[in-house]
Amino acid sequence: MQSKKHNILVIDDDKAMLDCIRLSMTSFTEYRITTCNNPLDALAVLAETDFATVITDIDMPQISGLEVLKTVSENYPNIPVILITGSSEPETMRKAIHLGVYEFLKKPFEISDLLVSVKQGVEKNQLLIQNEAYKNHLELMVEQRTKELFQAQRKLEISYLNTIHSMVNAMEANDIYTRGHSERVTAISIGLGKALEISSDELQNLRIGALLHDLGKIGIISNVLNKEQSLTQSEYDIIKQHPTIGAKIISPIGLPEDVHNIILQHHEWFNGAGYPNGFSGENISLMARIVSVADSFDAMTSKRPYRRNLEYDSAFQEIANNLEAQFDPQIGKTFIDNHKKILTVLNSQTAMDDLLQKRM
Repeated sequence: MQSKKHNILVIDDDKAMLDCIRLSMTSFTEYRITTCNNPLDALAVLAETDFATVITDIDMPQISGLEVLKTVSENYPNIPVILITGSSEPETMRKAIHLGVYEFLKKPFEISDLLVSVKQGVEKNQLLIQNEAYKNHLELMVEQRTKELFQAQRKLEISYLNTIHSMVNAMEANDIYTRGHSERVTAISIGLGKALEISSDELQNLRIGALLHDLGKIGIISNVLNKEQSLTQSEYDIIKQHPTIGAKIISPIGLPEDVHNIILQHHEWFNGAGYPNGFSGENISLMARIVSVADSFDAMTSKRPYRRNLEYDSAFQEIANNLEAQFDPQIGKTFIDNHKKILTVLNSQTAMDDLLQKRM
């Protein structure tokens, strides 16, 4: 198999020096020598051919070897540059080093020294090219792996959300009078969360927590949930266990803390009179305080066998009357002030509720 030839560019305004270098390296079959006595022509050649090493004199008309070095370093960083110089001026040497010169050859030099420098320059060029190829390959692998992980995460999220909806369906199958309640509370909570300008991550947790806020009712016997008369105190005490039951159900899943707090705290009151823990004020999760307003509004405006539902205006008044008692005053006021925009989401939900009722 024929070995690859490495292109070497030699630049010098002295044609005799060019001939000397070219003839000295002709016998080395691994090199293909290109010579230029005009540095401007050499820069044009550089743009058309892949060179493994450039050898250039420093002192030349039109542009100097340092300018050639600068151009190569900026545009072809994988090509080592060997500078031929007739002097050892410290300032020139400093500039060349700053520009990234690979090697110096001081006139007069031995051909053997030139060959060693060229051989090492070519080896460096090949190493730099290999490193760049490896880096590009690694970046492609990382990009591909990132896509795969994103797709896997997306599938996991879909499965996760499907599981949540299954939990909601199981809960509402146990409580026929609250069919669609979780979806309505979720829609109201999201609208209220947007009005309060909470973050997108918080909105996502709010959506999941609102959907699952009554999950603990799965653990409440159906004859209590579906009772058509007002609850006795003992039955009400059983109902009051559903936040704790719901929090226990989701605890092994590892859901975000905001979701856990919504389920556990959505019946806490701002003045501390709620349940199950009697938390008050900002000791209650912000997410739970939002869901508390949405949950109460939907409960008040939904029909129950043991009581009539309230009209929207009456429900707004109830919330206003209970600011600082049951409800966070800022959240309650934001809901009332923005209710037209927030409640528009329920229009599409009404059709769904009707469909669900027909299937019962």
